Amino acid sequence: MSNLRLRWKEADMKQRMPTIAIALVLSGLLCACTTDRVTRPSSSSVTTPLRPAAQTTPISAISDVRGFYRSYAAARTLGHIEADGALVRTHLAGWYLPILDTPYTAGADPVGCGLRGVVTRWSFKQVGVLGGQAVIVIGSRPVSAEQELWIVVTAMPTTGRITGITCSIGGSQVTRSGTRTAAASLYSYYITGRRQGASASAVIARLLMGGPTSGSSFLQQAKYAIARHELNYDPMTCMTDGVPDVAVGKPRIVADGSVGLILAGAHRHRAVVTIVLSAKGWTIGDIACDRGSLATAAR
Repeated sequence: MSNLRLRWKEADMKQRMPTIAIALVLSGLLCACTTDRVTRPSSSSVTTPLRPAAQTTPISAISDVRGFYRSYAAARTLGHIEADGALVRTHLAGWYLPILDTPYTAGADPVGCGLRGVVTRWSFKQVGVLGGQAVIVIGSRPVSAEQELWIVVTAMPTTGRITGITCSIGGSQVTRSGTRTAAASLYSYYITGRRQGASASAVIARLLMGGPTSGSSFLQQAKYAIARHELNYDPMTCMTDGVPDVAVGKPRIVADGSVGLILAGAHRHRAVVTIVLSAKGWTIGDIACDRGSLATAAR
């Protein structure tokens, strides 16, 4: 009888061994996954507003932006105006299209910013994510230019749709303090004017009458788009209604000191504001609205 029990126990252990082994493997995987969750740094632990793109973007937007500019430059070189328009509408966020759809009189178009030559000679660098938008810096020094030209593009990380374009010339020496002061002063003046009963168009018109903001191409574009009733959101606050308080964050300087980036927030709405240095002082380069803020405003 004892021999029978012994043989039964041995057979039972042989049957249970695979189950025990599987349980141990699953236990090990579970521990590994749990440990990974504990040790992986979370977004709340990041102290700088501009986070490394590799840690925050599931799909890099830089390849989409590079592909767009390669096609755009080729179309411009061949004089395909219709192709230009089609490319822009395909690669830009719907709510940003009216901004760039305004007439321009300057020598450089607001998309290409005057960059010339083969696109492979342009440098593309995705420097991080700010306010949910990928920030991509494009640079080039044309043969005849004394300084390097820059384009700072903001885009949706998952789709590559462009939400903002800022043109700048190298050597401007934009500073953190200048960026923050310019952005804070801009919003203080704008919000005060709106709360006194002036329309968005009227306040922007005042900003264009004098001072550093008088030469802002973005403000000119915004004023034109508002006058044509092509915007169903406020291009300054990125909101569809109301005049909120706007707070600005910590500045980040990119493009060899040519462009300052700062995140402006109003309630849950966020905008990436770019500051450049003009002949009259620090001025607004562009305001790129967060995709979540304008989900109902996209055309």
